[in-house]
Amino acid sequence: MTCDNKKWIGQIFLIGVLFVVFLTAGCTSHSEVKNTKEVGITTPAVSLENQVLKVGDLWGTNTLDPAKRGTLIKEEAMVVENLIEVGPNFTLKPGLATSWKRLDNTTWKIQLRKGVLFQDGSLMTSKEVVWSLQRALKLNPTTASVTNIKEVKEDGTYSLLITTDGPDAALPAALAYPKLAIVSPNSKMTKSGTIIEPIGTGPFMYKAFDSTTGQLTVVRNKNYWGKKPKLDEIIIKYIPDPSTRFMSILKGDIDFTTGVPYGDVKLLQNTKGVHIIIRPKARIYWLAFGSLKGTPYQDKGVRQAISYAINRKGIAEYALNGVASPAKGFFLPTMPWANKSIKGYSYDPQKAGNLLEEAGWKLNSQGIREKDGKIFSATLYTYPQRPGLKPIAEAIQSELKAVGIKVDVRVMDFSAIKEAEGPDDMSLSSFSMTTLPYPGYFLRKTFGSRGAYNTWGYSNPEVDSLLAEGLSTFDKEKRQKIYDRVQEIVTDEVPVIPVVYYSTTVVMRDYVKGFVFNPAVIYMLNPGMYIQGRK
Repeated sequence: MTCDNKKWIGQIFLIGVLFVVFLTAGCTSHSEVKNTKEVGITTPAVSLENQVLKVGDLWGTNTLDPAKRGTLIKEEAMVVENLIEVGPNFTLKPGLATSWKRLDNTTWKIQLRKGVLFQDGSLMTSKEVVWSLQRALKLNPTTASVTNIKEVKEDGTYSLLITTDGPDAALPAALAYPKLAIVSPNSKMTKSGTIIEPIGTGPFMYKAFDSTTGQLTVVRNKNYWGKKPKLDEIIIKYIPDPSTRFMSILKGDIDFTTGVPYGDVKLLQNTKGVHIIIRPKARIYWLAFGSLKGTPYQDKGVRQAISYAINRKGIAEYALNGVASPAKGFFLPTMPWANKSIKGYSYDPQKAGNLLEEAGWKLNSQGIREKDGKIFSATLYTYPQRPGLKPIAEAIQSELKAVGIKVDVRVMDFSAIKEAEGPDDMSLSSFSMTTLPYPGYFLRKTFGSRGAYNTWGYSNPEVDSLLAEGLSTFDKEKRQKIYDRVQEIVTDEVPVIPVVYYSTTVVMRDYVKGFVFNPAVIYMLNPGMYIQGRK
């Protein structure tokens, strides 16, 4: 799951969840997935009329090193690829690997695709792949911890063996993690070893990067092993402000973008020359607490009260103009591993008030909750890049005021929130469930006592035990029951409050063709896109 927290994105943009075929193909006992297709796939030619795509990106970057920021250079720039990929239907599929097979509880054999060339013309073999994986694991200890990989070694020219630190059903999903994308040892690096000009195997190759403006340019890789890309060039411009991205797409300064202000959706739908797509994505808006220790939030009844006080349907329909849906749990209901029996929290301000009363928080003469002489007040922090965050925060502010909780809203850069936020405060974030396509990953990192995202200090021994059991359970049906139980517990205890499921707005000029929506990825571009009919 990736939270938009720049620290978390940088550290762990390792986060997420999804998928069915994977559960049978990648994780069942001694299972094997194969793809016999190799190189040389062609695609019908497109009339090349200035095949340059200009993209407005809401996130900037100061690095092109896949081991540090894999999602940008892989999913948007399409320079690098993973051994295993994630498809639009949330299943794992062959990438640079054609098959993966579990040899025992901790050892997996990965068969590489033959005949793949890096963008400098050199051949991809197990030697380069092992180097790339070992480098990523060494460079980023968090990656090693999250993926649970202990050792990687060659097993012939086109095969490698991966050993996990204990039984781990999630290894195939870990290999789809963007920070483990394969990069050539010939990539240009700084003296300290940071890659500044990556050489991968993807359909596009690095051309230029302006570290001042954040603009990245990539060009078509004519020797790509898969379906040949149709665009000659992609220019990715850093435009953090949603309103600026909106105006840029209207004026034609860019051809493609995401995350425009929700209030402008209807205008775009009625604008000639612009095409807008609204689709649910494996991302959630959630409300997190500063700390569950020594604060009002340590009381489960208080957390439940806040959850009951939130009008999710109203937020989805009015604050977000219908570009969202009320969240019942932490996974989209369409995800294979979502617990379908979870009903979530209804909008019930009276029940919220009763729970607060039971917890000792009484209304004073000003209509604010008070306990032992302390006013129930908090600052709700959020950030500007995601257009839905501010209106959601303001709606929650109003709804909590109605039950007697005083909330101030502050919008600031995400990198500054963790320093500003106190234990009694709250934060509203957008969190992805898809960076690593496996339910245990998201649940472990979010609700495990030592989870990387669990900055609020939630701890439940039963949850920790279930998460450890799920990681070492290779039978998909048994594993699903384990994760269903985890979802039931965290829904009841609400250490974090799911608010609404995120729907993304993808906006493009009508001459942009070939777009395929993939809810499983962070970024939206795909190599089959092209320009046709630009005037």
